[in-house]
Amino acid sequence: MFKDGGFIGVLLVGLCLIAAGIMIWSMATDTELTYNGPRWLPWILFVVIFGGSIFGMYRNYRMRKESGGSAQWPNPNSGQKSLLDRIRGKGK
Repeated sequence: MFKDGGFIGVLLVGLCLIAAGIMIWSMATDTELTYNGPRWLPWILFVVIFGGSIFGMYRNYRMRKESGGSAQWPNPNSGQKSLLDRIRGKGK
């Protein structure tokens, strides 16, 4: 489950669930949420997130260009079955 970046996906889903819970709580209790931290912190977070996104897109483009084509999952040459096939029990 945690191979090839699965852990970061679970971590991001957890972070989204926490944020959604806080927003739902705010709406249910009619509480207005305000940010009282330093004014530079949102800009730093924006630069890190936006820069990381650009870096990821560039890295993906470069890797596809070097490998000679688009990525395919599951790789038919590795013999690995898709998650749906494993759940259904096909190809045993």
